[in-house]
Amino acid sequence: MEQVMKRKGEYVIPHEAIPEVMSRITLSSEDNVVCLERTEPMFTTYWATAGEISPFFLAVMKEKKIIGARCPKCKMIICPPYMTRCPVCQKDDKSLVDLEIGIELPQVGYMLGTPPITVFANARFARYAPFGRGRVILGDSQSALPIQVFTTTGFLKPGIFKRGTEVKIVFRKNRMGFSTDYFAVSMEEVPEKLRPKSGLEETDLKWQSLKLATPKVTAEAQKGFPKILEAVRKFVGEIPKSPRAQRDLTNWDRKILVKTGGGKFGMVVAKQKIKLAKDTEMKKPDLTLVMEDPAHLGKWTNGDSLVNMIRMGFMAISNLQEMETIFKFDRLHRSIRRDAEERGKK
Repeated sequence: MEQVMKRKGEYVIPHEAIPEVMSRITLSSEDNVVCLERTEPMFTTYWATAGEISPFFLAVMKEKKIIGARCPKCKMIICPPYMTRCPVCQKDDKSLVDLEIGIELPQVGYMLGTPPITVFANARFARYAPFGRGRVILGDSQSALPIQVFTTTGFLKPGIFKRGTEVKIVFRKNRMGFSTDYFAVSMEEVPEKLRPKSGLEETDLKWQSLKLATPKVTAEAQKGFPKILEAVRKFVGEIPKSPRAQRDLTNWDRKILVKTGGGKFGMVVAKQKIKLAKDTEMKKPDLTLVMEDPAHLGKWTNGDSLVNMIRMGFMAISNLQEMETIFKFDRLHRSIRRDAEERGKK
């Protein structure tokens, strides 16, 4: 009876601040009557000051600068300026020395440690995955700046950032006064002529996530391709038998072009199903998935993770904003297996 439906909408309040809205057709527990249930988000909008770090965010928004605070006595510098008095130095009257706010810091620094990478994000942050968050030391600051890290080369993989990696601060084109207004990229990914630039914006860099190399066609891959294609067809054919798998694809409509070293084909996600199609039918795909060895698709039908394959470089994706589609695909095997196990127990 239960049928879960999800709906996206445009809101005055940012979408990421609103819990996922769903509805379902079910039976009321009181009188066993068919009814429609809906999730109803409750939230309160209020104004809150950024406190002592307001000058920091104002400098980011208006001037594309990173500022800190400095003690005029011991010359200690902190960034961001999360306090207004030196914790060590005192005035003659024994009160703490006021820090000088507004000390501009260089926009090149190094990672204090290896930033963790979030690949499997929760529902609220799924559309931002994969993302990393670490801490950067700028100039003579004795504190580290919390910051997100990104790569211009596509999927954020381990090894791009580690302790000591030199990074460049990059600013969002549209800044709202949040810590996401700026981020760090590896200095190796910044063209030499842009490295000294202050206030570097994301649009100044070339992001390569939409560029995919054509897979190398091999005779071995072509020979095994029909068998892999049949395995995928059989796997997606199990979805209509699995209520859980169908829920994974609820209200999710996508056209996916798959390119391998053995051949091409399309996958159409619609009406809680996945149908295979000819690659010529994928005129304007929402997503392109590229790999040299089609055997990786066979591993996916047996439970291996597409996300991990992308993370390890065995596959490439045309649009990182479509990672949520990949997350859904990775859930299918577990959903099909669980429903099959329950059917076997009956």
